[in-house]
Amino acid sequence: MTDYVWKHLPYAIYLDTNALRSAGPNLDVSWINELLSITNENGISVCISELVLSEWCEHINGVLEGNRQKLLSSMALLRHYGISLPDIKPREISLPGKLQLLEIVSGMMKAAGFSVIPNWSAPLSRLLNEAVAKRPPFDQGGKGLCDAVILESYAEHAKENFAKARVLVISNDGAVKRSAERFMDREIVVDFVGESEIVAKLKSLLSDELSAYIEAKKSKLTAYVQVHEPEILDFIRKTPLEITDWMIDPPSAELYDRIVDTIESILSVRPVRITDVIGGAPTYGEETAKDRYPVRISVEIELEIVVTEPGSWLGLLGPQARAIVQPNILDSASPVSLEKKTCDWKPRAIVKTIRRLLTVLATLDAQKEKNDVFDDLRIEKVF
Repeated sequence: MTDYVWKHLPYAIYLDTNALRSAGPNLDVSWINELLSITNENGISVCISELVLSEWCEHINGVLEGNRQKLLSSMALLRHYGISLPDIKPREISLPGKLQLLEIVSGMMKAAGFSVIPNWSAPLSRLLNEAVAKRPPFDQGGKGLCDAVILESYAEHAKENFAKARVLVISNDGAVKRSAERFMDREIVVDFVGESEIVAKLKSLLSDELSAYIEAKKSKLTAYVQVHEPEILDFIRKTPLEITDWMIDPPSAELYDRIVDTIESILSVRPVRITDVIGGAPTYGEETAKDRYPVRISVEIELEIVVTEPGSWLGLLGPQARAIVQPNILDSASPVSLEKKTCDWKPRAIVKTIRRLLTVLATLDAQKEKNDVFDDLRIEKVF
């Protein structure tokens, strides 16, 4: 629904540098792939700060330089044993400069679905004061400056871009996980999740969100149909209804509402109100046009019926006194005779009011429904 507001999913997911390092230099691990698949499909922002990108590029540069040295050493060893190699000079195996590498990695990560956000630009004095106070992620040794800048960047980004923000931070760092108040100070709901937990966490939130969305859509559809309740009830009034024993005395009826006597006639049938609305559910034996969206509407009707009850049953409900005795003066010498009571065995007709449900099949514009817009209600049939 265009006006639906997420109730469970995060609006953004932020990663710290250690989470990227754990994924390896090419980020080709299952949790990264699944994370990007879920977030790209559902429009969830996955963000790293410029500082995280810089630290990540430093890590990649170190890996590349180490592999270059291993390659050169291997080539030298092969030549030592007389194994011929292409005439490649060490200077020809060059690495990109740091700025060039930063640009390359940034482009690849953006193409994969990451967003790179600006660093937080608070005064250094504030961070120094926090370091002295050991406010997480600063620890006893004063470490944590980069993590503090990264977390503040994420908290500021969430505050500026999302109303009532709810975010996840992927990190296994204990000091980072103790930094929730940096988000809470800005009224941001935050949860810290390790990389081994993020996919399961997102799938659980997706399931909760789907349930919430279905309920919200049902409520919106019900509200739309309720607007048309007078029209629907009037349609029922003007429609010939097939009254069956199954309708009058269904097996699902509560015991107190069962009809155990003989039904003689129906005095009136009155549609009362809509009790339930179900969208998209197929109806057995009914085909819906492809350009129409089926809606099943449950309507409560009130029936006034005449039933015949045996008179003896009515008699049993009245007073049953046959004699008045006092135990201490009652003996065999002076028995008390019981009054003879006659029962009216003649059947009696009484009027009962019962409430039952019937189903109205309606349809909506299917194309608009795909965009969560309900329009063009047509009442098709009453069951």
